[in-house]
Amino acid sequence: MEPERHYEDEIDLVDLLRIILKRKSLIISLVLLGSLATAAVSLIMTPIYASKAVIAPVQQQAIGGAASVLAAQFGITTPPSGNVTEIISLLKSNVLREKVIRSLNLVQEFFKPEDLKEKTEEEKIWDCLRYLEKTFTVNFKQKDNIIELSMEYKDPRLATKILEKALLELQDHMSKETKRVAEKNRRYLEEALSSTSDPFIKSNIYNLIAQQIQQGMLAEAKENFAFKVLDPPKVPDKKVKPKRRIMVMVAFVTTLFLGIFLAFFLEYLNNVKTRLKEKKV
Repeated sequence: MEPERHYEDEIDLVDLLRIILKRKSLIISLVLLGSLATAAVSLIMTPIYASKAVIAPVQQQAIGGAASVLAAQFGITTPPSGNVTEIISLLKSNVLREKVIRSLNLVQEFFKPEDLKEKTEEEKIWDCLRYLEKTFTVNFKQKDNIIELSMEYKDPRLATKILEKALLELQDHMSKETKRVAEKNRRYLEEALSSTSDPFIKSNIYNLIAQQIQQGMLAEAKENFAFKVLDPPKVPDKKVKPKRRIMVMVAFVTTLFLGIFLAFFLEYLNNVKTRLKEKKV
């Protein structure tokens, strides 16, 4: 029985090959048409460039010793300037992105005038925010403790400007927030200082006030305050989309399988018609 089954398998394979050879013109035509059409479409597609940057969070020195215990009692915390989560959240936030949109007038850059007809200013901003959601990416590499930024756009110079502006807005926002918190903490500590007579507590409060002043001064300097720019944005010289070679290869494989399937389907229909004719006879 086994030899017969093996013989039947060989027959089936021969039949399949025969069908493919019989319909080879159809398969080749479909593959050529699909590949050429994909290549033509890829040639007329707008090239997209990606500007990239790499930043590293700067860790702030924590309050230690007895001062940290006292700070906790007063509810004083050092602003988390080097906090990775905060930096990533801000880069992805609509607040920061809206500042970039308004500063660079991206509404007019991203959309044609006819696309903006009968839309309010708020609706235009939301359209831009949704566009940035797809093109502005933030990727944190925990192993290296770095954050990679990327902006994809048809204009490589504008893509670079968007990244540069985003980093400036991030730096400015974190600096202002840290100064605000430090100033609030300092005023609170000065009030607490006047209400105590314990020399030990006073000494620790003075230390806390000094740290808040130092924190505010560091925030004022801004540069390398919350993060370091390891690799600044640069105007790209090569496009990242469309990937013509990959598109053509995918089209080639897809149309090849489609052509083979169509060949078998047509052969099946032909066999069905033949059987129907034989029954009638």
